[in-house]
Amino acid sequence: MATTDVLWAAWDGRGLEHLALSVESGGVRADSLIIAVDDEGRPYRARYVVECDGGWVVRRARIEVLEQPARVMEVRADGRGGWTDAVTGAALPLTGCVDIDIYPSPFTNTLPIQRLGGVGVGRPVVIDVAWVLLPALTIQVARQEYTRLERGEAGERWRFRALESGFTAELAVDGQGVVRDYPEIARRIL
Repeated sequence: MATTDVLWAAWDGRGLEHLALSVESGGVRADSLIIAVDDEGRPYRARYVVECDGGWVVRRARIEVLEQPARVMEVRADGRGGWTDAVTGAALPLTGCVDIDIYPSPFTNTLPIQRLGGVGVGRPVVIDVAWVLLPALTIQVARQEYTRLERGEAGERWRFRALESGFTAELAVDGQGVVRDYPEIARRIL
């Protein structure tokens, strides 16, 4: 099993994320700690663990806001767009979502980029994701568009667009497909 440590700094300098990424033929495990500042200027800490199958399809996620007492969300995905609360087993209204996008983590954009690896340059792909907002710890369906802009030996560039808000960013990814820089969100420092 190969494990990669990644460290991002918030674009504005007011936060960090440390990711331990383990990749093996049977699956992917992302374990990350975020220290950030919310929109009101209050600091918070959060941790997530996302587990995927060998095709980078999300199967399980546990997200915690580390306060007293901690708030926890744990979800399971069937890989075909069905999601359930991992504690109660109740179905969640996330039908059609294959990926999870935890804001403000740059890593979770790596999930669809990995899955869309065969898409040609300049061909936009629209997907629905289970979008988690921190520190609120809410989850909802969000429609996103990914377009590969450039492919090279050292990595790629992708255009990300949140279709509801119109937010657009060009994401630089390394040779393993892990996001390096996410303008206005985070830049990789290790």
